[in-house]
Amino acid sequence: MMRAPNSPPTKAPTGLPTAQIVVYVYLETLLGLAKGAGWSVHGLEIPVGDLRRRLCTEGVIPIVLGGQSEILDVGREIRLAPDYMKRAVLARDGGCLYPGCTVPPEHCEFHHIKPWKDGGGTSVDWQIPEWTAHHHMIDNGELSVVVHDGLPHLILPSYLDPEQIPRRNTYWQGPRPTLF
Repeated sequence: MMRAPNSPPTKAPTGLPTAQIVVYVYLETLLGLAKGAGWSVHGLEIPVGDLRRRLCTEGVIPIVLGGQSEILDVGREIRLAPDYMKRAVLARDGGCLYPGCTVPPEHCEFHHIKPWKDGGGTSVDWQIPEWTAHHHMIDNGELSVVVHDGLPHLILPSYLDPEQIPRRNTYWQGPRPTLF
């Protein structure tokens, strides 16, 4: 995909978005101050040299993690998370939060930790990605979401986890450290 013709992301004639590749890389690695590589949302490692070359010629949509240049909270102004917010949530969580879920990130729905109907807002801090079945489990009360150490976690039903330990899916995180 990185060898596709040079053209910035646009809307296709059908009104649907065209394909994009999302890559995560630490600024220190990109600047050559630290060793490492970038990685795709599916965990594919991409050499930093390849990223630097492509960044010179392609349209780039940076996700600023922990910065102030992107709106990461829109309160109750809009209910559904905009695409840039979804990308930031996926940068944090990788994919469905349910432990062991391997459904690709692009098939996830975004769930308000505090339900919209109960006054919940739309922000990166209060959204999680969930595959449809796991999203319904939360809505039906089978799973609960808690924020633990600043990150969202799930508490599985007692018949699956009698200890009720807050858990996160590590499948999409791979060997890399968390981004924020």
